[in-house]
Amino acid sequence: MIIAAVICHAGTMTFSLITFWYDFAICKFFAHAAVTFMILHALMSICLFFFQHDGSDMRYSRQNMRTLLQRITAVVMIVLIHFHTSAYAHMATGETLSTGTAVFRCITECIYILSVFLHTAMSFSRALVTLGWISSMRTAARIDRFACIVCGPAAICSLFAVIRFFL
Repeated sequence: MIIAAVICHAGTMTFSLITFWYDFAICKFFAHAAVTFMILHALMSICLFFFQHDGSDMRYSRQNMRTLLQRITAVVMIVLIHFHTSAYAHMATGETLSTGTAVFRCITECIYILSVFLHTAMSFSRALVTLGWISSMRTAARIDRFACIVCGPAAICSLFAVIRFFL
């Protein structure tokens, strides 16, 4: 559900920023759904990490750079969510941004977008492993490739839209 909500939110916002079409109700609906699922996901992940993980049961073959990046991108998203949720408030009010504010919002949005798509691409197969839906490392590798194929172009389109909008 979280991935569907994030894709719908990213898709409507990317389309809105590229075409300058903005439907407040649709964009806010997907934004609120994505944030709600993200908060639930973060709380469940924290609970699982601290309360269910005893170190003896490893569902993954190894803890590596991918695990570290997954956790770093999660922290970056949590830190930048406030900036992300306020980055487009001026659209509703008609306010014009100063150059410095526009550059700051563009940079924070680009970092946030990269974190979201990188975290999604790295976490998707692991979520399926955790849920018990896949057990083969070969299947997980295929799903990882698919997630990168989807998240890579989506991130590029979103970055293009944000840079074009703010700069």
